[in-house]
Amino acid sequence: MPEENTKYTHTAMVLHWLMMLLIFTLIGLGWYMADLPKGEQRSALFALHKSIGLTVFLLALLRLSWRQSHPPPLLPASFERWRRHSAGVIHFAMYCCMFLQPLSGYLSSSFSGYATRYFGIPLPQWGWEDKFLNKLFCSVHEWSAIALCTLIVIHILGAISHALPGQEPVLRRMLPW
Repeated sequence: MPEENTKYTHTAMVLHWLMMLLIFTLIGLGWYMADLPKGEQRSALFALHKSIGLTVFLLALLRLSWRQSHPPPLLPASFERWRRHSAGVIHFAMYCCMFLQPLSGYLSSSFSGYATRYFGIPLPQWGWEDKFLNKLFCSVHEWSAIALCTLIVIHILGAISHALPGQEPVLRRMLPW
């Protein structure tokens, strides 16, 4: 089988690993900043979290469009049907969360009364100050964060399981070396 059919494209790899770094940064920032008292540090971290979150949203759009025009390499023929199905469901759910997370965060912010900026550039507010809607979208943001973290753990465990001796070398498909 030719190399281009067994590995993801370099663009797909860069998007994957860049988004992984940004999502891990968002998770860390989210946990850290949530309990900070209101003030300058908290505001700065929220602004950074929002900007990185919107960047992840844009990268997810790019990644999805890239994936549509550059399908991923096929899984090995030896993969059981349940493994193929599980991998597809996990990837689909992760993409859903990569869109739901920033959208719910942006909507929560839009109904919070605070302006949203993208690395200092003001963005339009999609809402007005409304405590109920702010809390609703904030809850969606928090629950989808838990779902995304759970999916990431499952994804990582699956990748590690394929790196074990005697397993199909699926993990190598996403490694640049």
